[in-house]
Formats: sequence, structure tokens, C-alpha cells
Amino acid sequence: MEIVDRLPVSQDKSVVILKVEKNYYLLSLSQGGIGLIKELENIDEQVFQDMDEDQSKKEYDFKDVFSQYFVNKKK
Repeated sequence: MEIVDRLPVSQDKSVVILKVEKNYYLLSLSQGGIGLIKELENIDEQVFQDMDEDQSKKEYDFKDVFSQYFVNKKK
């Protein structure tokens, strides 16, 4: 189990991407607990491997991960 990335939303709340084996989950974290927002499907693990080659630490860019899901979405 590994936290792939974490995005603070406020002082005591954040959103994380959690990897468990080959599955990825979007979770909310707060003082009230942990909540599952969504299981992330069709994650391109090559993106993570490319990032590992580019970075010495094992952290990923939240924006890059989500760009896989929102490429064609408009505001």
C-alpha cells in the first residue's frame, strides 16, 4: 500500500491517491476520518514509471494523474 500523491484542500483536509497492489483509489482525509471518493480505473501505470525515471523521489504529480480522467472535460 502506498500513497501516490496528496493534495491539501484546507488546513485539516486533503485528497490522496492510494495504490493498493495494482488498484488506485481517490480518498478524502479529514479529522472526521477517511472516505472513498472513487476507485480510479484504467490508470496508465507507464505514467508513474516515466515519473520515477524523471524524479529521484517516489512522488507523482496530482495534476498529471488526473489529466488522464479530465482531458476532454470542459469547465
